[in-house]
Amino acid sequence: MSNRTKGLLLAITGPAFWGLNSIAVDLLFKYNVDSQWFATFRLITAGIIILGIAFAQNGKAIFTPFKSIKEIGRLLIFSLLGMFFVQYTYIMAIHAGNAATATVLQFTNPIMIVIVLAVMKWRLPRRQDVIAIILAVAGTFLIATHGQIGALAMSKLALFWGLMAAVGAVFYTLLPGKLVKKFGAITVSGWAMLIAGIAINFVNPAWKNAPTFNWPIISILSFSIIFGTAIAYLVFIQSLSYISPTVASTLGAVEPLIGTIFSVLLFHIAFGWIDALGATLIVSTVFIQTMHSKKISPVDLGN
Repeated sequence: MSNRTKGLLLAITGPAFWGLNSIAVDLLFKYNVDSQWFATFRLITAGIIILGIAFAQNGKAIFTPFKSIKEIGRLLIFSLLGMFFVQYTYIMAIHAGNAATATVLQFTNPIMIVIVLAVMKWRLPRRQDVIAIILAVAGTFLIATHGQIGALAMSKLALFWGLMAAVGAVFYTLLPGKLVKKFGAITVSGWAMLIAGIAINFVNPAWKNAPTFNWPIISILSFSIIFGTAIAYLVFIQSLSYISPTVASTLGAVEPLIGTIFSVLLFHIAFGWIDALGATLIVSTVFIQTMHSKKISPVDLGN
């Protein structure tokens, strides 16, 4: 299996787990679990779990990033501008508007990434990147709004937080490349989650608004934290070791696709022809990204 194939599979697996996690979160909210408490709790817990795995594999080597002031700075920047920023702004976007508009606005991040990398490298993006991004954004829009343009009506605050969530996703995708190559995805993901969770704790303390724990809540929380957060972020960051940030971020369109499919199956949400069209557009980006460009090499910050 080539490195590119590994990267594509990892970049698809992460968002797929995020899509499943959206179902788990929806179930948690049905049990009246506070969303902001959950955001704090899952990052801290997932960070501890991942660091535990990293320690079992590498021992004290997980503390290597803290031996250099330069690497500490990089890790803090990624944790705060990447992990913390994308988590908090997305929650605020949902709070100010709704999940549909927040998702649509956040998924403008592949366009931002292409522009940023093109400017930094002074190269035009590949044709397949441009096509894939257009199709992914269009597909996400159709699924998130069910084709109802009026559903995007939002306040200025919702627009602001939604775009900030997209900026956060750009940071999250572009910043960890060098850290992952030097220290590994497990170590970087674990520390970033724990640091981000501690940072969010100052805004939304984990000891406030905690739910009354029962077996359904514990089971769903476990799935969300282990698979929907820890493993999902871990494999996505690992994908950046094999493929460009542009490709990885575009394949993130799998997230709303998976979320929509399971919402239909589990919650019997209506799925019309417009939604099917959106799903088709999103799936097509995966095939487009598997094609190689012979004339123009990918714009890549991390490789």
